[in-house]
Amino acid sequence: MTTQVASEYSDRKTGLVLFGVLEVAIGCVCALAMLAVLLGLAVSKGSSGPAPSPYAFAPAIAMYGVFAVAFIWLGIGSINARRWARAILLCGSAVALIGGIFSCASMSFVLPHMFDVMTQQGQPTLQPTVLRIVKIFTAVFMLIVYIVIPGALFLFYRSPHVKRTCEVRDPVERWTDRCPLPVLALSLPMGIGGFGVLCVMAWFHVVPVFGVFLAGGAGLLATGLIGGLLLYLARGFYRLQVQAWWIALGMLVLGEISALVTFLRADLGEMYLKMGLDQRAAAMSGQLVAQPAFKWMTLLSILPWLLWLLCIRHYFYGVVIARVSKQREHL
Repeated sequence: MTTQVASEYSDRKTGLVLFGVLEVAIGCVCALAMLAVLLGLAVSKGSSGPAPSPYAFAPAIAMYGVFAVAFIWLGIGSINARRWARAILLCGSAVALIGGIFSCASMSFVLPHMFDVMTQQGQPTLQPTVLRIVKIFTAVFMLIVYIVIPGALFLFYRSPHVKRTCEVRDPVERWTDRCPLPVLALSLPMGIGGFGVLCVMAWFHVVPVFGVFLAGGAGLLATGLIGGLLLYLARGFYRLQVQAWWIALGMLVLGEISALVTFLRADLGEMYLKMGLDQRAAAMSGQLVAQPAFKWMTLLSILPWLLWLLCIRHYFYGVVIARVSKQREHL
């Protein structure tokens, strides 16, 4: 029986090793990027000019650190054909691909205005040829990082042959097998996001709420609540709890309304000032995100996640129906 089943698929161990090596390499690049940010921050403190605020670098340092650990860990799991690694990489690449498409679309509108804003803020003007090269390099880089790499990972790890290879080489049930992959694909980012928010809340705690920027103690409290809520939702989604689905839906809708009010009423440069950026950097960032196209792309980015949330609703209510049926059987 085992031989017959094994003959029905093509072993993808070689592909798992190759993609695993790629993921370890990406993790090493992220680790180097984190070290580069730390080194740049240390060098800037010793220079004669104004030193940038370390608060502005905290999110980047935390992000690169998490990505470095995650990619190296997942790469090793892929090399060893682990079921959990294939599930996480499939979920993560799907989420990254959707987010990457919207990021590239947003940058396609913002990038032409970016250098104009830099010029207005007194930054050196680039020659037309150099400017064209920079724009092309940025566009190609974003396509590779945000679309090509996650797209390749998604197409490879969604293959039934890859799935079967991992099941044969790793026959033990893993924690990723206990949750439907479409639900796990939202649970994992919530957990990582909640952990990340709590890690950087000591340096980065400015929260825009319906046009008001909460900072200081109020911002710290709001940041902690958001991080804790994301961790709660990650756990609730993994356990297919209906209340977690409804809370996530409410959080998504309220967040969209809050973003709309903030875009319409608030000065976004003020938010970056409260984040610790200097006057020039805050003004530049505020002008960039104030572009109408960027605002619309940010507001429309809710649509795929809202659709995803609605599509996985049956998993949560399916569990409820199964539990009710089981209880009736025992009556």
